[in-house]
Amino acid sequence: MKKNVKLFALMAVLFLSVFTLSACGKSANQSSLQKIKSRGTLIVGMISSNPPYEFHTTENGKDKLRGSDLLLIKKLAKKMHTKYQIKSMDMNGILPALQTGKVDMLVTSLSPTPERKKAATFSKIYYKSTNTLVVRKQDLSKYNKNPKLFNHSTIAVVNSSTQQPMIQKLYPNAHLKMFGTIPDLALAVNNKKADAFSIDLPTTALLLRQNKGLRETNFRHKDASNGAAIAMPKNTTKDLVNLVNKVIDQNKDNYKHWVLQQTKYVQQ
Repeated sequence: MKKNVKLFALMAVLFLSVFTLSACGKSANQSSLQKIKSRGTLIVGMISSNPPYEFHTTENGKDKLRGSDLLLIKKLAKKMHTKYQIKSMDMNGILPALQTGKVDMLVTSLSPTPERKKAATFSKIYYKSTNTLVVRKQDLSKYNKNPKLFNHSTIAVVNSSTQQPMIQKLYPNAHLKMFGTIPDLALAVNNKKADAFSIDLPTTALLLRQNKGLRETNFRHKDASNGAAIAMPKNTTKDLVNLVNKVIDQNKDNYKHWVLQQTKYVQQ
């Protein structure tokens, strides 16, 4: 009797071991898209303080995330038949989060620069804007009359942003100050820690609504980047890349309208 019990226990252990190994092997062999679908949640990293692309508002006393990038994420999750989860972080933390597997992708108006392409797989471009330079109201006239003054000024940009290499190339003698978030740019100029800041036109319009002492200059320049794209881990399988690109193709024109639409929700 005891031998039978031991034999049964041994067989049960072997069965559980085979079942566990089989499950692990199946999980390891899943594609990038299958892993997200199996989990049931698409995990996305974003800056979340970059209006009108992604930003927080207060509605009925509750915090709410809005933005054109969020609308794109909803389209992606719908296509995958999954829920979605947003993980907010600053610009310095988004690529490390992607590389360490904390998020499935980054949807945060990120440009596929050559340096970033070494660390991530990028989708097609879903949006491209034009950049400007913003100064204090009392300095507007002198900078518009003589843009060469920027070459001897302190200019604020978001760290690792597409504006950073653009300004470095156009004004090599300018002193660049790097910041982690968009609102920090306006604070730096308002507090005279910088003479100007560079950002895209939609974001500029929103910042000027909130900062009456600042003015947009005549400066216009498309940076050397291709525009905004979705970043995925370097080893992402083609099924996920293809799905993401298909959603972009279906919503690229919509995205332009979303950017303008979302500006009305940005609170001063």
